Amino acid sequence: MSATDVTRRTTAAGGRDASRASRPGVRDRTDLPEAAPRRCRRGPTAAGVTYVVVGTVLALLFIAPVVYIVFRSFLPADADARGIGFESLATLTLGNYAKVFDPSVDLRQNIVNSFAVAIAVAVLVAVVSTLAAYALSKIRFRGSTVVFVLLLAPLVVPFQGLLTPLSIVLGKLGLLDSLAGVVLVLVTLQLPFSVFVMRNTFDGIPPELEDAAAIDGAGTGRILGSVMLPLAWPGLVTTALFGFMAGWNDLLSSVTFLSTDSKYTLPLALASISTSFKIPGVPVIDPGLLTAVACVATVPVVVLFLALQRYYTKGLIGGSIK
Repeated sequence: MSATDVTRRTTAAGGRDASRASRPGVRDRTDLPEAAPRRCRRGPTAAGVTYVVVGTVLALLFIAPVVYIVFRSFLPADADARGIGFESLATLTLGNYAKVFDPSVDLRQNIVNSFAVAIAVAVLVAVVSTLAAYALSKIRFRGSTVVFVLLLAPLVVPFQGLLTPLSIVLGKLGLLDSLAGVVLVLVTLQLPFSVFVMRNTFDGIPPELEDAAAIDGAGTGRILGSVMLPLAWPGLVTTALFGFMAGWNDLLSSVTFLSTDSKYTLPLALASISTSFKIPGVPVIDPGLLTAVACVATVPVVVLFLALQRYYTKGLIGGSIK
C-alpha cells in the first residue's frame, strides 16, 4: 500500500468522525456508559405457591397422628371418656412412662431379645438378598427370570395364611418357642422385597465396570466385594434398614411362635403390660399406657432412620427404577 493510499484513508476517517461529531444528538459509542447487567427478579409463581401450600398441608396431615399419639401418652387412662381438648393440658402426667420404666416391669431382657432379633434379621436379609440379587442380575443363566418371579410370589400371600404351615415346619425343625425360629420366619418374609431392591440396584451399575475388573483378573467374589458393593451401598442399607424395622416391630410372629416369658420381644412384652384386668376375665386396654408404649418402641427405629436417611432415600429410589 502506497503512502498516498494511507493518507487518503486517514483523511476519510477523520472526515467521518468530524461529521458525526457535528451532528446534534449523536454520541460516539465509546462515550456511552456501560449498561449495567439486568437482574431478573421474579416473584412467586402460581405453581410455586401451590407446591408450597399442598406440601405443607400434606406434611401436617402426616405429622398430626404422630403429634396426637405423643400428646395422648401424657394423659391419664380416662382422658378419652372426659374428652380430649385444650383443657386436657392441665391433666398432663408422666405416670404412663413411669409405669413403662418401673423397675418391677424389668424390660431389659425383652429389649435384648428385640435387638438380637432385629440385628440378626437385618444382617441375614442384607447378605442373602445381595448374593441372590447379584446372581440374578449379573450372572445370566437359563430360567433366571422364572426364578426371580418365584422369589417375588410370596409378596401376594397374606402372612396370616402362612402361620399354620410355618408352625408345622418350625416344630419339625425344633425351632418353636425360640428366637432363631422367629428370625428365620422374618427373614423369609423380607427376602422377596429385598431381592427386588438389590437386583434393580445391581442392574443400574454399568456392566463396563465389571468387565474391566474381570479383564484385570478379578474373580466373581472380588468383583462383588470390591466393585459392586461400594456402588450398591444405598440399596444394601435400605434392605438392612427394612429388615431391622421388621425384626424390631414384629408382634404377630412373636405372639405366634413364642410361649416363654423370658423369650418375649419388646413389642410382645409392652403389649402385655398395657393390658390390665380390671374386669374379671375381660382384658381392658389402658390407652395412655398403650400410646406411651408405642412411643418408647418407636424411638430406636426413628433414630436409626434419621441416621441412615440419605442412604435409604437413594437406595429406595435406585432399587425401584430399573
